[in-house]
Amino acid sequence: MVNDSHMIVFVCSLIGFILFLYLVQRGTLQQQEEALALFVIKSRTPALTRMMLFFTNFGKALPTIILLLLLYVFPATQTILAPKAAASVLLVSAFAYLIKRIVRRERPNDHRLVEEKDHSFPSAHAATSAALYGTAAMNMAFLLPPAVLPMSILAVLLSFMIGFSRVYLGIHFLTDVIGGWFLGLAVAALITILL
Repeated sequence: MVNDSHMIVFVCSLIGFILFLYLVQRGTLQQQEEALALFVIKSRTPALTRMMLFFTNFGKALPTIILLLLLYVFPATQTILAPKAAASVLLVSAFAYLIKRIVRRERPNDHRLVEEKDHSFPSAHAATSAALYGTAAMNMAFLLPPAVLPMSILAVLLSFMIGFSRVYLGIHFLTDVIGGWFLGLAVAALITILL
């Protein structure tokens, strides 16, 4: 049972993604992003760095695949949630891959704590986490209605930490991450509507 809220999330997220794509192409926020990056870099501590490395690693392909496989193991999630989550992650990964090659935005140059080789916009970590956890949150009403609010809060927190870790580690600009979140949420809503 899809309700109007899924369509609203899809439309608003798609508009948000297009807006951030436009801002990135124009370079409108570049100065502000560089200032924010310097502020974040100056706020680094060893404990924060360990935490951010944990979240960035948690957002990589292997943990994501393990989480998807776990959804297929549990009877409560294997028919409703698992196929939608898998479809969301596959679709958003393909979109992020293609968009990176079209936009070809260079990553931040200085103060990287980890290295990445591909282009910067959109953040695939942010997009994948928003797609996976957004799909889970949107479909909890089908499985366990009382879990909708806690699952939504957990989805937002995990997606935020994974995305922000990319800025903290110096390998993405903030607009890369926000664009990734919007893209992932749009895909999550679209898959929820279609499936």
